[in-house]
Amino acid sequence: MIARIRSFLRMLVGRREFERSMNDEMRFHIEAYADDLVRSGMTREAATRLARVGFGPQAALEEDCRSSRGVRLTDEFRQDIRYAFRQLRRSPVFALAAIVSLALGIGANVAIFGLMDAVLFRMLPVEDPSSLYFLGHGSAPRVSTSSNYPLLARYQESGIFASVTSTTRRTLTLSTDAGPELVSGEYVSGNFHSTLGVPFTLGRGFSTEPDRPDGRGPVAVISDAYWMKRFARAPDVIGKTLIIGGRPLTIVGVTAPGYSGVVPGAPTDITVPLFVRAMDGAGFLEQRDRWISVRLIGRLRPDRTAAQTSAAVNDLFRRYWAEPENEQPAGSERAGALVPAGQGALDLKTSFGTPLWLLFGMVVIVLVVACTNVANLFLARAAGRSREIAVRVSLGAGRGRLVRQMVTESALLALVGGVLGLAIAVVSMDAIVSLFAVGEAPLVIDARLSARVLTFTAAICVLCCLGVGVLPAFRSSRVDVTPTLKETPGQVRGGRWPMGRVLVATQLALSFLVVSVSALFLRSVLNMRSFDAGFSRQRTLLVDLDAGDRSLGSEQRAAFFTVLETRLRALPGVSRVAYVQRTPLDHSTQTRPIDIPEIVVPKERRGVSANVVTPEFFGIFGIGQVRGRGLSIDDKAGSEPVAVVDEALVRAYFGSYDPLGRRVFLGADREPFTIVGVVQSSRFEDLREEPPPTIYTPLAQSRLSSSSPVGEVARITVAVQTFTDLRRLEAVVRAEVRAISPRVIVSYVRTMEQQFSAALLRERLMTMLSVSYGALALLLALVGLYGVTAFGVARRGRDIGVRMALGATRRRVLSAILAETAVTATSGIVIGGAGSLFAARLVAPFLFGIEPNDPWTLGGVVAVLAATTLLAGYVPGRRAASIDPVRALRAD
Repeated sequence: MIARIRSFLRMLVGRREFERSMNDEMRFHIEAYADDLVRSGMTREAATRLARVGFGPQAALEEDCRSSRGVRLTDEFRQDIRYAFRQLRRSPVFALAAIVSLALGIGANVAIFGLMDAVLFRMLPVEDPSSLYFLGHGSAPRVSTSSNYPLLARYQESGIFASVTSTTRRTLTLSTDAGPELVSGEYVSGNFHSTLGVPFTLGRGFSTEPDRPDGRGPVAVISDAYWMKRFARAPDVIGKTLIIGGRPLTIVGVTAPGYSGVVPGAPTDITVPLFVRAMDGAGFLEQRDRWISVRLIGRLRPDRTAAQTSAAVNDLFRRYWAEPENEQPAGSERAGALVPAGQGALDLKTSFGTPLWLLFGMVVIVLVVACTNVANLFLARAAGRSREIAVRVSLGAGRGRLVRQMVTESALLALVGGVLGLAIAVVSMDAIVSLFAVGEAPLVIDARLSARVLTFTAAICVLCCLGVGVLPAFRSSRVDVTPTLKETPGQVRGGRWPMGRVLVATQLALSFLVVSVSALFLRSVLNMRSFDAGFSRQRTLLVDLDAGDRSLGSEQRAAFFTVLETRLRALPGVSRVAYVQRTPLDHSTQTRPIDIPEIVVPKERRGVSANVVTPEFFGIFGIGQVRGRGLSIDDKAGSEPVAVVDEALVRAYFGSYDPLGRRVFLGADREPFTIVGVVQSSRFEDLREEPPPTIYTPLAQSRLSSSSPVGEVARITVAVQTFTDLRRLEAVVRAEVRAISPRVIVSYVRTMEQQFSAALLRERLMTMLSVSYGALALLLALVGLYGVTAFGVARRGRDIGVRMALGATRRRVLSAILAETAVTATSGIVIGGAGSLFAARLVAPFLFGIEPNDPWTLGGVVAVLAATTLLAGYVPGRRAASIDPVRALRAD
């Protein structure tokens, strides 16, 4: 076999030499035989002729030689490719329609799979990511990965893991020559980079940094993206200084490209060791009364399995939970849990995992519709080439040879469609990724043509080749030679083309499925946008301010906020100004325990949503007063602490009792707040959930406050209600902030309407993509229906002419064509409608204000498909009704 392979390769490389030597050898044998015949007394001419006859057909012998060397198949393959190119060049409309259909289907699939690769499948670019685990607690599916630093120390001392580290994401204030700016950062334990095995381009990471201050100089590691953005990848960046929070940090390393932290979608610019945070106060290192936004990450020991480690983690965590210092409510025991960390934090995967799988299912259906469309085109084209195929069969072509030729044509179309689909996918991925760039912290999705995506593309190209080529090839290669050769143009045997209509009905059924789901998503988003969530989002500008610069003292900060409020109120068109700690749907939560004297509040439901506001907050957001009074400017530091609660809190804790005048304690506050008013409940945190019990306290009386209106509050949102152009007001507010204090950062500016849209990112993304794919599937199905009908009219032209010559009216011909179209469309719609009832159950968790089997939505989809399919059949039907009987009968 090795000798045969070597001979085959030599022949491919030296094909001309092989052909020359083969011809020379055959000529030698013929001439030698002729010479023998001449010596026996024959003339040269007769001897040569007899020698050639005796030698046999030279062309056949040459083919046998080539076949013995294994190159006959390659020759036939080249012939098939050349023939396929000629056939496609002769049918440019067919080729263009097939390539565009496949390119759209393949492009949609590659684009969604590229997103799935970035969000669901990609592992962290660190050493052995499969052995990394988050150390969480709770039961599936609500396992929490929030922890605290005393628990980190407990895990590190236990020896359960090879190594345990921690990370806490924070927004850092960086001082630059142009003024302060905010960057994404994280505080990590001193062994963070060594535990994860993070790759570095320059310098080093953290392996032995302490978690408590010990006199060492503060250091930092920057990402490759930030190195490019801030230092243009200067090679001397190691040793440079960054001023973060007023403290100089020395850059000691630059992480390698591709690594951007352990939270996919939220890249980290600067990583700082934990002891830098502890230099401002190490109290949080001992805090055990709550879970804070710190994630613990452990690497498995080589001698332990994940199951063994999980049992040890559960045992340690239960003992830690039961310690009296934690002050956990009775009956609220939790179990420790391991959460795989090889792909990073699961936040992005949890939010978009199921939607991406649903979208992937939709694009697979679109691809099936596209392939069905192309298969229909192949069947129509093969029916038109039946005489050619019959001639080839009569000349000796085998069925396998015909099938291989037709599959080669489909492979060529799939290859071109795949290349064009890749280009469409790249553009589509960029467009889809741009949809994530909303909100204060836009998601950064690294969707690209990775090796996995390219492998997927190659696989679906092969499937498309088989799907669109094999069935038409086998069907069209099965011909009855004699009747086909006798068939005259325009004659149709059997009068029908059932396979084409079966494929079109399949297309319509699948299209109904996709269109119905997209219609449900569209109505759901419209319901969300029109839903009364209990707050107004009209004519309001929200501006996040960060006054955390160390050079700003308490009095300077308080003066800044006071002056800014005064200036904003004086602007033309501004009606109200308020400071607020949390705004509607800003993805923030703040739950504080509540105690009410004389009312027993079970510990497991003591938490209430807390917000700190100024008096005009309720007017700006349209939150109505129910009882009592609202907050006023007289509610300031030094006066009796007051609070306003919402109706949900009254129902949860007071029942039929009047809450006005009651005192409540929040968290560890020793001084109670007196309830002075009740307001309407609002869905501040999630539109899908009922409003949580909420309490509002005056910003001036906040425990973060001293004697000033805003005291020590460093980060807050100012809400401005205006009747002028919001875009122009944004520029004015930025200018006012800069004029008062250039050390205060305007970190995020948006309208309330924009914040509302950002909160619906997942729903809007699913709706936009599903509607696009639904429209594409419907368009492909209608093109297929039109093609089948038009082809049938063209093939039956003689038959239609005969019928019209015998008295059939144009209306009757048109009605017959439309009746065939209606039968095909009805069968597809009925099957698709039954399938959509099942599919609607899968998308039910993502719907809002609408039932999965909503009759109005399904009825609307039926009406749209019925109208468009009749239109697709009307055009060729009208053409059929316009056939001239005389010309049709003379067309032979």
